[in-house]
Amino acid sequence: MHNTNQAQEAEYTEYLSYLYRVAAYKYPDCEEIDTVIQETILAFLAKHQKGEPIDHPKGFLCTILQNRYNSYLRRKHKDRVLIHEYLDGLEAEDTIQQAEEHWERDEEYESIRREISRLIRIHREVTVRHYMHGHSVERIAKELGIPRGTVLSRLSGARKQIKEGLNTMKKYTSASYEPKQVLLGTRGYQGMSGEPRSLIHSSIEQNILILAYEKPLPVRQIADAMGIPCAYLEPMIDRLIQGELMGKTTSGLVYTRCLLIDGNKQYGDIPAQEELAKQMAELVWGMAQEHFREAMERPRFINFSEKQKVTLLLAILYQALLITVERCEARPSIYDCLPERPNGGRWFATGFVYDADDRGNPTYTFSGPTQHRRTIGTDGSVCQMLDCQSVFGDTAFAYRRFKYQLSSDRITAFYASLLPGGIVIDDSRIYEMVPDFEAMHTVKRRRCGALQLTIPALPFEELEKYWYPARTALADALAEVLGTELAQIMLRNKRQIPRHVDGREYHKYAYSLQAYPVAQLLAIVEKGLLPYSVTVGKTPLIYLAYQPTDQ
Repeated sequence: MHNTNQAQEAEYTEYLSYLYRVAAYKYPDCEEIDTVIQETILAFLAKHQKGEPIDHPKGFLCTILQNRYNSYLRRKHKDRVLIHEYLDGLEAEDTIQQAEEHWERDEEYESIRREISRLIRIHREVTVRHYMHGHSVERIAKELGIPRGTVLSRLSGARKQIKEGLNTMKKYTSASYEPKQVLLGTRGYQGMSGEPRSLIHSSIEQNILILAYEKPLPVRQIADAMGIPCAYLEPMIDRLIQGELMGKTTSGLVYTRCLLIDGNKQYGDIPAQEELAKQMAELVWGMAQEHFREAMERPRFINFSEKQKVTLLLAILYQALLITVERCEARPSIYDCLPERPNGGRWFATGFVYDADDRGNPTYTFSGPTQHRRTIGTDGSVCQMLDCQSVFGDTAFAYRRFKYQLSSDRITAFYASLLPGGIVIDDSRIYEMVPDFEAMHTVKRRRCGALQLTIPALPFEELEKYWYPARTALADALAEVLGTELAQIMLRNKRQIPRHVDGREYHKYAYSLQAYPVAQLLAIVEKGLLPYSVTVGKTPLIYLAYQPTDQ
């Protein structure tokens, strides 16, 4: 029996030593480590004396130690917050015993910490310093560089807000449990670091923009709606303000400066646009053939494959239709309206708002045309990719699903490497994604194994001499023919835009003809007017402009 007791004592001594080693490593800042360890070993002894099996003693001890340490933290913070808070607020007839009974209510404790997190920065920083860290009013005033009276005023305001919050049932909006998504589009020139898109890092920033769109709001109200502490939202809002996607009033309210549009209403009156497109299909294609005739007689176009020919025709016609819509909107040039932005940008931003699981109208969702230039030769020669995401082919969105995330610069370089005399790609990993490019219908592999572009590529000189002048002339002619009908559709879709949105007057009819260019292309294809076959979904509207190596 004596030997058994000695063995148990040695075992407990070993476990006690083990606990001190673990605590010294994991909890070196614990001021009550002896108490924490004693509580842990007592819990172990109690379980052991009941005869309950403990399969992994050290694992069990670590779990109990963690729980006791967490209890220590709760007691520690409870003392710093609740003692101050409730002693400051006690009425004369209240007793310390009553206060102590209140402190033991964990639900109340958690509620107070929640309310502190909801305070805006100027109230939160003095509250945390005073009640959490025990700093004096004088010290806080000195460290923050504000008068003592300001500290007292902010502490008083914080206590008032906390007490009001504790007595009010908070009702989070759907933004807290059903956030929406904002797909940001831009017009103009982005900043050096990709602003404004680079300002949006998560759905949190997206929903901040939505909440503050209709009218300026206090930061705390946004925090309440999202169920996120101000401490986490304020840095995000500050970054959005600095980047000019948001603004701030002199009274501290914040508001969204970019245009937001319900994604399901961004296309305007779709049936009216589709009906016009069907009526005008023969006329529009006839005018396009007339204006493109000289360019289509050039040797390079004649030598294109059928797919390359139809891709170029649709891409240039699409661009002409976009210009036509701009002509009919009778707005000043976008480039005359763009404001100077931080970091070298000049842009307007538009956010298209969707439910989390909504991707918009698959027929009329489009992006571009975007232009990506890449220097490809030691002589300074360049290649340019002009890319439009649309129902005709998945490009811009498809790149995001590739095995590796490629920049547009690297994609342009890859396409340029497939031109005659093209550059050599120094990163073999891009060839691992050839099946992705093939699925996108921009390249194919020949029987011999060599890769071949299936999208058209033309020298800059030929595009600028034949295709682009024809595109502009066609757009001018279409604006005269379609102007009245397009204007009527547009005027029926005037947007109500808050006064604080940048470019409000410019945007009042924005996107009211959004569906028309694609609808017109589809009507022409469906009527079989093109001299070449078209497979919708496998004919991405993308082409390359390059500088021949002999120039």
